[in-house]
Amino acid sequence: MDIKKTFNLLKSMLSLNKYNNTIIVGHLAPYVVDPPLVDLAVILRRSPYELKKIYEDRSYSEKKIHDNLISEILGIISYDFLEKFNKTDIAELEINENVLPSISAQKIVKMHVNKNLREFGKIDWLPIVQNDPQMFKFLS
Repeated sequence: MDIKKTFNLLKSMLSLNKYNNTIIVGHLAPYVVDPPLVDLAVILRRSPYELKKIYEDRSYSEKKIHDNLISEILGIISYDFLEKFNKTDIAELEINENVLPSISAQKIVKMHVNKNLREFGKIDWLPIVQNDPQMFKFLS
């Protein structure tokens, strides 16, 4: 994927009025979306324990599992959003296997309408995994 081409394409598309209320999904969003064109960016966060199981079920390579878990544990995507977007335009939402996607979608709509419902920086997996030798190995 060419990040610069994707950025330019999305910028030109989102600048048109016909693309109001557009939702863009993907871990590359902080790199391919122009922040002034965004009302709300939501970073979906998931427990590294759930992610590890999901990745193993998908038969991801050890390297891919390692890289993705490190990214989630350290909050790399959240950090990248924070570097480019106004903090008031971003929110993190913890998702898990017990929450229906429709419930998460409703929360996102509510955050879009009411900025006071947006939370950022409260999800921190590091204290949870640092005392677990099975997970801590991903940090070394």
